[in-house]
Amino acid sequence: MGKDSHKGCFIVRKIFLRVPERLRMVLVAIGGAGIGWLTYELIYLINPVTKGRATSSWLLHFTIGVARQHGLHRWLTFTEKTAYWRGLGKAYVFYSAAAMGGGIANYILTEVFHVNHHLAWVICLGITATLSLLFLKKIVFTEKQTERDLSLV
Repeated sequence: MGKDSHKGCFIVRKIFLRVPERLRMVLVAIGGAGIGWLTYELIYLINPVTKGRATSSWLLHFTIGVARQHGLHRWLTFTEKTAYWRGLGKAYVFYSAAAMGGGIANYILTEVFHVNHHLAWVICLGITATLSLLFLKKIVFTEKQTERDLSLV
């Protein structure tokens, strides 16, 4: 790939950053949810677990999705840059509570109430996405950068 192959991505970002931040956050969340759905479907398809298959697939997809969503939000949603690795670590700490709550909800829905795993995925996504939209910027993407942090960007 040539030097110019990445210019299109930066042009898209520049145009996207003209959209108000709250709308960018929602659009990135929707796009990430679509990618997450595909990730979940692939994991569910190849998951060898029989008891709790939906829940184990949901937890693995969620764990993968944290890094993906962190990167997407960092690149497309927020204009102030935080140190990538520190922000990702904070994201995993923040999302660990959401993963536990979502995993428990998914298990109860699919194993106790026998809700279809696709519907359970949507319900759990609704719960975790709501928490994310309310707290993501306040917890994960707010910190002053130091010289050391900037070297990690």
